[in-house]
Amino acid sequence: MAVVTADGERREYRIPSDVRRQHIVIPVPKNTEVRVALVDASAPYAYLSGGEDLLDRGIRLINLDPVQAAWPTVPTTGQIHAGLGRSGAHYEPPARWMNDPNGLCRFQGRYHLFYQFNPYGWNWEPMHWGHAVSRDLVHWTDLPVALEPQHGIFVDATQSGGAFSGSAVTVDEHGEPCPGDEAAAIRLYLTRHLETLGDESSVVEWQATCLCRDGVHMEVETPLVVRPEEGLGLDFRDPKVECALAGPAVDPERAYMVTATNLPAKRFAGAVSTIDKPAPAGVSTRGTGGWFTRSPYGKPGVDEPNHATVPAMALFSTAKPLGRTDVWHYEGPVLADLGHGLSRTYECPDLFPLDGRTVAVGALMHYRDRQGRFQQVRWYVGDLVDEGEGPRLAVESSDWCDFGTGYYATQSFRDDEGRRIVFAWYTDFAGARTERPCTANGMMSLPRELHVREGRVWSKPVREVYEQLLGDPLPVAADGAVRAAAAAPGDAYYADLRLDDDADFTMTLAEGRELADGTRASLRLVREGGRTRLVTHGLNVDDVDFDAGLDDVRRVEVFFDRTVAEVFLNDGEAAGSMLFEAAPGRAACRVEAKGQVRSLTVRDLHSIWQ
Repeated sequence: MAVVTADGERREYRIPSDVRRQHIVIPVPKNTEVRVALVDASAPYAYLSGGEDLLDRGIRLINLDPVQAAWPTVPTTGQIHAGLGRSGAHYEPPARWMNDPNGLCRFQGRYHLFYQFNPYGWNWEPMHWGHAVSRDLVHWTDLPVALEPQHGIFVDATQSGGAFSGSAVTVDEHGEPCPGDEAAAIRLYLTRHLETLGDESSVVEWQATCLCRDGVHMEVETPLVVRPEEGLGLDFRDPKVECALAGPAVDPERAYMVTATNLPAKRFAGAVSTIDKPAPAGVSTRGTGGWFTRSPYGKPGVDEPNHATVPAMALFSTAKPLGRTDVWHYEGPVLADLGHGLSRTYECPDLFPLDGRTVAVGALMHYRDRQGRFQQVRWYVGDLVDEGEGPRLAVESSDWCDFGTGYYATQSFRDDEGRRIVFAWYTDFAGARTERPCTANGMMSLPRELHVREGRVWSKPVREVYEQLLGDPLPVAADGAVRAAAAAPGDAYYADLRLDDDADFTMTLAEGRELADGTRASLRLVREGGRTRLVTHGLNVDDVDFDAGLDDVRRVEVFFDRTVAEVFLNDGEAAGSMLFEAAPGRAACRVEAKGQVRSLTVRDLHSIWQ
């Protein structure tokens, strides 16, 4: 690669012949025209960075990829996010692949969102950490890539892995956890993953830590926790550190870490529950009658599960303050899910205090429930108890975090106001996304605030979403039992439906592309026979039952954003999501009700990039 400045200075950068990929940083003087020439190489992701006020300005994407010819060499943020296949109100990276949210925190006046990222292509490959910041949880500024895969992965083509998911704790200058606006640094925890492609037995995962003092750059990374015993599965990842667990089973002078894994099923032999005898602490036995499969569309009995293991969350603790050489003590499994024992493992586990209870959350890998939903995220509400073997979650209730599909890999954090806020990654189990130039593959959910009410986890968008994103009302026409809103500008809207009874209704959220049979793809919310569910037409999940599991529904809120719908029932008692791309001009809310509709309000949903 040759870089030539306006005054004729030429510099060359060569990638060693044995290296397939490399992150190259090129010093560029201010206010200087630069020409870049690539020889026998490509630069699928490039950006301007550095300088003063980077946290406010962010990076500026440089388009050196001929596939993205619709973009100019230096596209604006508006140009990047205006194309087909993009959402408008949800965070997406400028380009390429994104998955799990990582390192969520508030630090020195900004919310930080790190995420799993592949800057080289549309699909998953060895993992980096992308990075963005926000003042209000709604409008985001893209920052430089924060973490990269191990160097050897890009030398040996048989190796895969990288910087897998993790979490963050804001700390003072001594390493004591503290509110983010008072903090001196962010301590990050992550998994390093290495494996030989095609050989699952070769997987090695360990937890590591590094410090970020300026909100952008990472200091030296240190290995921290390895598998403490042979019984833990090779899946041993996604450390989530919590410093405010409460109750007699925990030591307030210690921080606690949960990691995803699986454990031998025989370890929990006899751990059953009945009406008269609840399950022992640390075990959940309530199942959903599903099956093991590696595919979102896999049928029962095709893939063989490992009956010898069950998904579990391994718990570790260390004394505060937090540093890069801490000794983390293995406390044992804080939770194992026997009811979903066919699942391979948890992913992205979480454990936190909320409204006087303790909540665990985990995604169940390679599992479809009896309704056909793949890899759902489950919550568990209970209390931590210690019967002599370390803290264990005595589970009183559990259910799914989202009754749709694709809402995956959740991570929560406590902000400086004391709110418990969660993000999820929307993965395309529905088969709704189309690979296109000038777009990205992956988006984050709207940030949701969590609460425990009557033993259930409730969730709805944070107040900033309502304050910042809701625009002008759209006209709604009423004709007998039908109420129809005008098409939403930009194919994005917010709808608020209030109901007086449990009568049946059909709420069409959007229509998509024209199908081979002459009909159009569609996404609807249907109330019929006492069941409320999302119904798709024209997607790969048309045969899946997306039932919300609620008997009574009095309020429906819909955030439809070009390519995704988030639905909230009864002010957050249940939430359901679906990726669905509206055809241009076809994002319009229409309600047909057999009972009493108190009101239907529809409003424009602003883009966060304009």
